[in-house]
Amino acid sequence: MKLFRGWQGAEAAADRASAPSGPDNGPVIVLVDEHTTDVEALEWAAAEAAARGSGLRIVYAFRFPCLLDPVGNPTVDLQARESAEDVVTVAVRRARRIAPDLRIRTHVFPGRQVTALVTEAREGDRALVVLGHGRRSRLERTLTRRLTRGTTASLAVIGLSKHGAVGPSAGRVVVGVDDNGGPPAVLGFAFRAARRRGTGLTVVHAAASSRRRSVEDAVQIWRMAYPEVDVQWDFTRGPIDSAVLAESPAAALTVLGADRHGWLRRVVRGSASYNVLRLARGPVVMVGTV
Repeated sequence: MKLFRGWQGAEAAADRASAPSGPDNGPVIVLVDEHTTDVEALEWAAAEAAARGSGLRIVYAFRFPCLLDPVGNPTVDLQARESAEDVVTVAVRRARRIAPDLRIRTHVFPGRQVTALVTEAREGDRALVVLGHGRRSRLERTLTRRLTRGTTASLAVIGLSKHGAVGPSAGRVVVGVDDNGGPPAVLGFAFRAARRRGTGLTVVHAAASSRRRSVEDAVQIWRMAYPEVDVQWDFTRGPIDSAVLAESPAAALTVLGADRHGWLRRVVRGSASYNVLRLARGPVVMVGTV
């Protein structure tokens, strides 16, 4: 491990010192692999980091052969290390095409992908961890549990819609809220995401909810803070997760919450509502409990 992380210490300190303060200005962390199957996720992460004014951290995790050095200490094969660094070098070049002036750190991790991502998330306050939609659902589920329990990070799963996708929320940010309006971090994240993108916000809520008024009041508070964001409502009579999924194909971004007290609790547990994170046909972010 020290072979990979020792040279990153000064760079990490500089990254933290230069990062702007703010609720959504934590680092954007993206997982890449040697097959370049996550190009969309990498490019989305670079664009998101540039829009936030934060840094991008590119993570590559790989299984390494168990070797011992001449004195019997565990070490990493140099050829494996060089191959790993080649992967992140290509990823950095791709990210620079999106945002040439972006602050970029790389983390080559000899071990499990989840461990690598959680390690990075713990080092950066309010980080956004980005996965490609092609990732196995088991990785998404495990990472979701680890992030919500031990970090302030949010999780984005990027499955970009086909160009020209249409729908009632085409080009807008979509957020699903529970009877309490969701954690403040969720609505705040959604409003700021809409403002950065110069688009409107669609709020999905149950039409028959007995606490509809309190939800409307919670949204109104954020409207006063971000008056430039146009807000529309989708009062659904069916399950909220189904309504959010229906809105997602043409949405610029779908925002969920990781709280454990409403319908979104089931996203963490992996039952029906987890499909919002796994199946949304567009970029979806599950905001951490911060």
